[in-house]
Amino acid sequence: MINIALISDIHFGMYSRTQEFSVPGEPVQDENKGSISLKDSFITALSDNHVQYLFIAGDLTSKGSPHEFHYFQNEIISIADKAGIPQNNIIIGLGNHDIDWKISKLCEDYNSMDGTGFPSDLVKEKYQQIAAKASIHNMQEISQPTDNGPAPYSGVVENENFITIILNSGWFCTHNQDYPHGKLSQDQLRWFQDCAKKYKYDKRWKIVLLHHHPFNYPFPNIISDISTLEEGSQFLEIAGGNGINLVMHGHRHHPKAKTAIETEWYSPITFICAGSFSVNSLQRRYGQIPNTFHIIELLDTPGTVKLKNFQYTPTDGWIPLINNCSETPIDSIMYLGKIFNNEDVDKALKNLDLNKILRWDELSEPLRFLRYADLNNKVHSIYSSTHNIVGKFPENVCILK
Repeated sequence: MINIALISDIHFGMYSRTQEFSVPGEPVQDENKGSISLKDSFITALSDNHVQYLFIAGDLTSKGSPHEFHYFQNEIISIADKAGIPQNNIIIGLGNHDIDWKISKLCEDYNSMDGTGFPSDLVKEKYQQIAAKASIHNMQEISQPTDNGPAPYSGVVENENFITIILNSGWFCTHNQDYPHGKLSQDQLRWFQDCAKKYKYDKRWKIVLLHHHPFNYPFPNIISDISTLEEGSQFLEIAGGNGINLVMHGHRHHPKAKTAIETEWYSPITFICAGSFSVNSLQRRYGQIPNTFHIIELLDTPGTVKLKNFQYTPTDGWIPLINNCSETPIDSIMYLGKIFNNEDVDKALKNLDLNKILRWDELSEPLRFLRYADLNNKVHSIYSSTHNIVGKFPENVCILK
């Protein structure tokens, strides 16, 4: 059994909610004064849940500056060490905030050369590449993937349990991007396709880690979503056609999790959006969306996961997520990776053993793979006219004549 902790959008530096994830002497929107330590509570949760791997889905920093990367690296290594996670088991991707705009803006010094035959596009591209590689020079203690891809920190991490393909969807997110969105480039997309094909029939877990979401998620309020991955449709075609089991990403500061399948896909894919680990309240709808992290238990059958979701509270630290608003449309514990039709669910409901207390974790798969609210609604729709229903899942339930 493999336990992976997934975090994203740390925003180490001025956009963090706590001084624990900021550069010494730099002011932050510090909501955490007098509160339970976000860092220490996280270490406790990692240890209590026997986490072996720490995955980070980008936006490690606030502004991609050298000093932010330096202090971020120190804190993450310290957290992993105290939680008993080997340093080589820290697996990171990069996001749009991990580009040093001060470097990318240097190309503007050459704007006066336009129209003279000066290679302006080349200069812009080279400065963009330097800005995107700031992480490599300032996080030398965190290992890069062994099979390096065409973008910084892209590559493959492979062990006896899983294969992780890391994509960098943030390296084109410089100050002069037409509109802020994720982009892989054709080179990285072709490389991803080659990797996915190579491992298509491998029996191990096949995971993709990137920052941007490959398709539009609905916002809690009606708003245009222009930050999606530019090549999202091609990404999904490659992932679905080559048996990718799990896609982890960040970027959106409210978490989501779902399993999907298309007719041309090789198998279902589970998508987990991590939300934000420590960004300040301004970036979370003024605190309406909690900071979150997730523990992903890879079950014995590749493709099936048990997902535990946590939220940070100033009074109690990291606790199981309380789903009480549209901003966090996930349950504290979820099973993902299989899809059951209505027939399967109805049959399982009608076969419930009503002579005993019903425990959520003992229900058959078609019921455990439902969201809590959907499960309770279906139980009521079948039994409420003839039985008294005491309790609600995931707590114990009695269905009495």
